Amino acid sequence: MKQNIRKVLAALVLAVSVLGLTACGNTASVEEQSMYDKEQLQSVADYLITLWTSMPEEEIAQYASMDKEDAQMLIDAYGLPFTGDSFISAFAGYEGSMEELGAYVSTDGYEEPEIKGDEVTFVADLTYENRTAKLSLVFNRRGTVESVTLDPKYSTGEILKKAGMNTILGMGTVFIVLIFISLVIYCFNFIPGNEAPKQEAKPAPKPGPAKRPAQRPAVQPKENLVDDKELVAAITAAICAYTGTSSDGFVVRSIRRAEASTWKRA
Repeated sequence: MKQNIRKVLAALVLAVSVLGLTACGNTASVEEQSMYDKEQLQSVADYLITLWTSMPEEEIAQYASMDKEDAQMLIDAYGLPFTGDSFISAFAGYEGSMEELGAYVSTDGYEEPEIKGDEVTFVADLTYENRTAKLSLVFNRRGTVESVTLDPKYSTGEILKKAGMNTILGMGTVFIVLIFISLVIYCFNFIPGNEAPKQEAKPAPKPGPAKRPAQRPAVQPKENLVDDKELVAAITAAICAYTGTSSDGFVVRSIRRAEASTWKRA
């Protein structure tokens, strides 16, 4: 690993020289200069781009996996404006985007530094063989790079395609999980002792003897007493005496014996 560090020292000397020349002739303090001097911020961005384009892939991979202590030793030895984490993440981010971006073509321009509190964000627009990208450097008040981000730009079609793929993968994962849960629940039926105890069916009661309908007493036909002439004469006389009429106005056609209960109610 130390041999690899020596290989990059020559390239780092260039950056130290550029930063030193930028600082000369400026009466402002180093802190104020780092915060507001666009040329110095640009020189750091250009230096990082030069490192990426001048190194083979094997060396970039080595710096991306460099130990934090080795990176900090390199930074302290040459006064590089990086923290250990930002130096390593700069190479790790570029390594992850190399295949997607392709070969470096040009730097299209720089945006105005954006100051937020104690931090300054400097953005460079880059063009690569396959697509464009934005390089973002975040400096603290002392002019040290705390964060490096390389963001490839995607077209609307590519964004929609990725969103569709993510949606399909998400829905597919949900359905697979639901099917798995259903299978697990179904397997519970085959676990011994997991079934509810079955209640034995009670035998149906035997049908008893059919009840015979109650027999009603036979109604005896009422006796017609119209043939009893003496009785007819007596009843006719009683009716005439009660109504004060003669017997010529009516004819007795039927005389029947009344039930005893009727007389009792009367």
